[in-house]
Formats: sequence, structure tokens, C-alpha cells
Amino acid sequence: MSDHGDVPDDEHDPLTLSPAVEEFLGDPGTPADVFSALVAFLVDLRENPFPHLSMPVPGRPGMHSAPLRRDLGLVEYAVNEALDSPEIYVSRILRAG
Repeated sequence: MSDHGDVPDDEHDPLTLSPAVEEFLGDPGTPADVFSALVAFLVDLRENPFPHLSMPVPGRPGMHSAPLRRDLGLVEYAVNEALDSPEIYVSRILRAG
């Protein structure tokens, strides 16, 4: 019964994280400042699929990138706007430094 069809619409999460992003979040070696910046970004992304400073990735339709707070890295993600509620796939985190 974990099928999305069993979840009421108001509980549907528009974000899907790639395995690499899930691993990054679950890695105890991820620095706390980067972890918190990524979590803050994901919260913002749920509210707005095109947060401040988000830019389309040239040559990759639907792909966008946006910086993490405090210039700690860059997040790449895809937005499917063809649906009533945009679906967002967070594909990778590029760390600064």
C-alpha cells in the first residue's frame, strides 16, 4: 500500500531525490554546513521550483541549477512542468572547493 495512488493529493511530495543525493544526505561525512544548506534549499524548492538564482542548464531542457546558500555548492535538478503540480527530480550536488 505504498503506491502513490494511496496517498491523498495534499500529502504528495513533489520532490524525488536521486540515489546520489540520498547518499549525500545520509553520509555522516557530509559537513554540517553543507547538509543544512541543502536541506534549506530542498524546503525552498518544495515551495517554488524556480528559487532565487535558479538558472536553466543550456542544452538540457527542463534542467536547472541553483547555488546553495553561502556558496557551498550547486544543485542540479529537473522540473516536469507538464503536470498540474510540477514534479522535481534533484539529480546531483556539486560541492564547492
